[in-house]
Amino acid sequence: MDSRGRQLLQDTRRHIAESWCRGADARNAHGFEVDPWDEDAVSWSLLGAMVAVLEEEARVWGEIPLDDLAAAMYALSGLIATESLAEWNDDPQQTQEAVLAVLDRAALAYVEPELLVQVSSN
Repeated sequence: MDSRGRQLLQDTRRHIAESWCRGADARNAHGFEVDPWDEDAVSWSLLGAMVAVLEEEARVWGEIPLDDLAAAMYALSGLIATESLAEWNDDPQQTQEAVLAVLDRAALAYVEPELLVQVSSN
């Protein structure tokens, strides 16, 4: 079974594939800003989709282990040329396809937390 960190990246991708937005973490069907976990949310930014997945995960399985979350963020950090997911997502040149592609690459680059600790401590 995939780790919860890799699953976070894959579930985030599913939200973005459904519908992507910029300028807000999430929007409803009328285009108004809503919380990412709101049942009326129908489109998400990269950060909003991650928050929505984390909230759903917490309700169903409990909080995602911090090591798994850190490993998912580490995989993304090597692919995004800014320290802000929101800033990267909201860039006027950004596209839904590019966001999906970076999530695909992050899932492929994902390193299990135990291995990440071994690699980064050297």
